[in-house]
Amino acid sequence: MLLPVCGAQAQIYSGNDTGGIIPWSCQIEPVAGRIAAGFCARYNKYARITGAQRHLGDFISFECLWSPHVDTYARPAVPLYSRGCSPLLTK
Repeated sequence: MLLPVCGAQAQIYSGNDTGGIIPWSCQIEPVAGRIAAGFCARYNKYARITGAQRHLGDFISFECLWSPHVDTYARPAVPLYSRGCSPLLTK
């Protein structure tokens, strides 16, 4: 599944009806929630971001839930950066 996102291509690397992973990049992170929501909607489920490793070559993980109100005692959703990456500080 390919979705155009701000000039970048976002692809679900691996996934099924319980969740999946999205390759991480600065351009993809701000819209990863929408990408995951669109993927989970195919199974009539709701997405929750569960992890984000912020290094090139790593992934943003998500799970697909039957209801946004389930798993009260599970780990909270992981917040994502809304503007992509901050510039690297140089000395």
